[in-house]
Order: sequence, then structure tokens, then C-alpha cells
Amino acid sequence: MKDVIVIGAGMAGLICAQQLKQAGLDVTIVEKSLGLGGRMATRRLQGTWVDHGAQLIAAKSDNFARFIRKLQEKGIVQEWTRNVYQLSNSGLVPPTDDKRHPRYCCPMGMTAIAKHLINEIPVLTNTRIVSVSHTETKWQLKTTRQEILETSAIVSTIPAPQFLPIFEEVLATAPSFLQAVQSVKFAPSVTVMAGYSTTNDIPLEWQAVQCVDDPILNWISYDSSKHPDKADQPVFVFQSTAEFAKQSMEEPDLELAGKPLLNQVGRLLSKWLANPEWWQVHRWRYALVEESLGVSCLSTAIPLSLVCAGDWCAGKNIEAAYQSGIAAAESAIELLRN
Repeated sequence: MKDVIVIGAGMAGLICAQQLKQAGLDVTIVEKSLGLGGRMATRRLQGTWVDHGAQLIAAKSDNFARFIRKLQEKGIVQEWTRNVYQLSNSGLVPPTDDKRHPRYCCPMGMTAIAKHLINEIPVLTNTRIVSVSHTETKWQLKTTRQEILETSAIVSTIPAPQFLPIFEEVLATAPSFLQAVQSVKFAPSVTVMAGYSTTNDIPLEWQAVQCVDDPILNWISYDSSKHPDKADQPVFVFQSTAEFAKQSMEEPDLELAGKPLLNQVGRLLSKWLANPEWWQVHRWRYALVEESLGVSCLSTAIPLSLVCAGDWCAGKNIEAAYQSGIAAAESAIELLRN
């Protein structure tokens, strides 16, 4: 039996597991996907890496800044830009001085952070938890392979809407905890990754662009600028607004879901952007929390030790997930001591 099972191998889960391991606990991560990183997602396309989830990292707190510096020293992270332009119908607007600060990227893709953090921590990938039960002293988690995993404590870092179908029934005796998780709502997103001819001129201002008051586009980035020595052609990433994604979530044809983003960026920036040489679409059902709980993590000892963590607790970005993972580890250790 494990001391702690961590569900989810995104930033929060990985940091939490690392902290628990350093505290001497027997911990295993369970991840439903084949890869690691959650929304720190990278896809290998046309001989290069493309980040199709989280686009950048910014550090505001001292402890997260120290974490980023350590990753910089190892060559995993590098400064990407200090300028995120704003785009509206009136054109591109540069950031004001108070908005200029370092944004970091991973030259080998965002998943490089996850691969670094997993160091010697057991992880079961491609393993989905389908149900949870418990005895008086231990949790029992059933997987899609009908395996039973036993543990004294659980830390769940998956989005709240994915957590609820698994845990709702066993948390009937912890109504306030359950109510807090039920209150969380996520917004979807559509991401388009697109490659273009090398003959096109790309202004420096297109490196990182936040769209303002646009019904379709939320984000534009020149992804190849994160690793120019490893890209044979310009590759861009376009991300939709939540409102647009909600309208296209049930569209079975991903190209139909993604084409409006290309048309819109062609209208806003340059016509050639609407017609890439190749393109792929990824749809995120749980891209960003619409409103976080404003707490570092949620914990309960009823019926047994359980902690929920992730950016949906503490905020909406990678730093928030990191802080939540740290807090979840501390909370799990405290629960196990009592």
C-alpha cells in the first residue's frame, strides 16, 4: 500500500509528488494520458516542437522565481520575451512599461519541465481511475484495467469536473468539501498549430500577442521563436476565446472547429496567415478555470485523507499550479500525521 497516490501529472501533481518523496513518503503518480505535463503540452510536428497548451511562464513570487532560475541553470527554461502585444480591430499596441517583464519558455517544449520533475518518482501513465472506495484505513482506486490501487492518502490534481464523477459518492459525508469542488467551472479552448512558408516576413511584434475583445481569437504566438535553431519553417499557435470554443465543442470535425481561427488571424494581421502549408487542431475541454477558488488547496480527513489541488484552486496559470502543488504536499503530510 502507498502512503500517497497523486492523480494527475501536470505541474501541481508533479511538484506535490516531488515534495512528498523528499519528505520520505512512498508516492506514486497516476496519469490518464500517455504523456506527462497536463496542459504544459507539447506536440512533435514536422520535425519541431509546438506548445499547444500553456504558452509561457511568468514568475511573480520569490519561491517560483527560484524554481525557474534552477530550470534556467539546467537549460530547461529560457527567457522568451518581455513584450506581449495587444491586438484589437485598431491594430497592435505595445505593452506599457509596467507590463514588460520576463516571460519564459522551454526550447524543447513545455513538457521538458514535466520530464525533469518526474525524476525517479513512480508514474503509471495511460491509467485512468474509474471508481474510488475505501475501508476504515485505506483508499481503494479502481483503474480501467480493473487493477485496485491502495493508499493512505490521495492528492487529486485533475480538473474539478473530472474529479467529481469519481469522488462525488464517497464524499457525501464531507458536504462542504464537495460543495466547494462543485462550484468550480472550467472554460474550453480550441488551439490551432500551423506551419507556413519560409518566404513570409514575420514582424517581431507577432512573437506573443494577446487579443482584446475579439469574439474568436484570444492568443497568437510565433512558436518557432522559442527554438529558432530547431524549426525548419515558421510555426504559429492560435488559441480561441472560451466563448468561441463553447460553440464548437460538439463539432466532430476538428478542422471545421479550427478554420475560423485561421480566417480571423488572416483578417487581423495578414492574409497569408489564413492559409498555412499544414495545420492541426487540439480542443481543450478544461483549458482554464473561469473563477478559481482562491485557496491554495482543499483538504479533508472525511472519510479519509484527501487533498484537491491545481491551478483551479490558486489561480489560472503554471505558477498557481506550482503553489497549489506545494501546499497540497504540506496538507497531505499534515493529514497523515494526524
